[in-house]
Amino acid sequence: MTIMSSSEALMELLRNEGVDYVFGIPGLTETFFMDALENHPEIKYILGLHEVVPSGMAEGYARTSGKVGVVNFHTLTGLSAAMPMLHNAYQAGAPILVTAGQQDNRLIMQEPHLNGDLVRMASQFTKWSTEVTYAADIPRAIQRAFKEATHPPTGPVFVSLPMNILNENIDFELAPNTPPFNQLRPDETAINRAIELLKVTQNPVVIVESGIARNDALPEVVKFAELIGAKVYQHWMADVNFPVQHPQYLGDLDTMSPRGREILSSVDVLILIGAPPFSPVVYLTEPLLNNKTKVIQIDDNPHEIGKNFPVASGIQGNIKTVLAELNGILDKSMSKSAHQEAKIRAENTAREKEAMEKAFLEKVQQERDNIPTSGSRLMSELRDILKPDTLIVDDCWSYSAALRRILKFSDTKSFQRARCGGSIGWGMPGALGVKLAAPDRPVISVCGDGSAAWSIQSLWTAARYNIPVKYIVCANKNYATVKFTKLLLMGEKGKGRYLGADIDEPRLDFCQLAQSMGVNSQRVERPDELRDILKSMVESDKPELVEVSMEKTS
Repeated sequence: MTIMSSSEALMELLRNEGVDYVFGIPGLTETFFMDALENHPEIKYILGLHEVVPSGMAEGYARTSGKVGVVNFHTLTGLSAAMPMLHNAYQAGAPILVTAGQQDNRLIMQEPHLNGDLVRMASQFTKWSTEVTYAADIPRAIQRAFKEATHPPTGPVFVSLPMNILNENIDFELAPNTPPFNQLRPDETAINRAIELLKVTQNPVVIVESGIARNDALPEVVKFAELIGAKVYQHWMADVNFPVQHPQYLGDLDTMSPRGREILSSVDVLILIGAPPFSPVVYLTEPLLNNKTKVIQIDDNPHEIGKNFPVASGIQGNIKTVLAELNGILDKSMSKSAHQEAKIRAENTAREKEAMEKAFLEKVQQERDNIPTSGSRLMSELRDILKPDTLIVDDCWSYSAALRRILKFSDTKSFQRARCGGSIGWGMPGALGVKLAAPDRPVISVCGDGSAAWSIQSLWTAARYNIPVKYIVCANKNYATVKFTKLLLMGEKGKGRYLGADIDEPRLDFCQLAQSMGVNSQRVERPDELRDILKSMVESDKPELVEVSMEKTS
């Protein structure tokens, strides 16, 4: 054992876990943390100007790299300011270690400035939260934190570090870390029950979500859907969980819409794969599923299985492993007629998709010359100038559907969005984390103006560290999604009554904001300007911003 300061031991632990970056904003209680970090240039510190920036970066980095994102905050106020992005990371199952400096624990009875129950605050959006009471417990706490963050179901963890314990000496010996053993095999009985249902299904539907991306199971889910000839939907697309151009993929399934409910009403076997079971945003008076629909649910998080309705087969395990096993058994056990029926279903779905795409392309053509610019025109021009292997980070809620349909993503990491909805504002900082994790791939963040306003300080961090993310701000001067959902809930009674949904006066000038933070910017007022400006943006080796005047929801 070696006697060293506990703060130096903490840095050795981070280095041993392969940490490349610490994202954060320091204060007084982080003094010893930051001083020790200066001795470790191999761990780069990335400073933000508001806590949503480092926390969003940590999630983007974790989701893209597969490593733990580490973020450090300052006491009560720092942690509380990060809550929207910590909620997003929790919904995402992103492996993040959040630390915060706590006041000297010898002062707690005196109620010092910025003191609070940090563990209680963080616990609702973390898998595991703790405060280290004794300096000698730092190695155990940090190693346990990494283990909790990376073992399924993955997610954020929190460690509170009182200021005084980071200024003590401890006997320290670096112990081996605990690698994640996450290839969990499924229960044989559940697999067999699923096989029985899948061999006789006549109208199967597969719903996929972020569990596919988390478990790197894209090839397996494609083969599974092709074997049973199922239509494939996503309730909320936040990653590439199924190739967008695949003939069996029919896009979003809106469970609040009449069409969504109609689709579900005729399904005999519904297979949910890595998808939360329809967590509704409004109260529904009637159940989404009828008693005739049999549900197979596959997830690495046992909490999700059977959470909101009964399942005929609930299969817990690594999703890639589960699907590989299911595919092997299905391929051998399905009869010749069952294989033929699946092929016919797939062909019928392909024709349905072809008709949908034809109607969509006609709409795109009709909107092509709209002034201000339509979402479909922007996304079409973006598609045509993208460099190979570009990663897109989506926070443009009003135009997300057009973005996904027109760019036709197929690579697992090529599209990222806040998982399960979450807070707006993730796109700008998230893209910085994505770029740090994938330095050799171009990264473009497409944001709404409401989302960009939440985390505009990201531009300063991009400029300070020359992180060459390209930002497109879709400036429609309103919270269009708020208007859309009001119309959905209230119909004609809500039309035109949009208190608090407009952000047009005074106008937010994102070009001036970008320039003030050291990022070059350009504005597009007309659609015929798009091509040249977007090309100059992507050819730059520095962070850039393009603000596009977009159609406004009335």
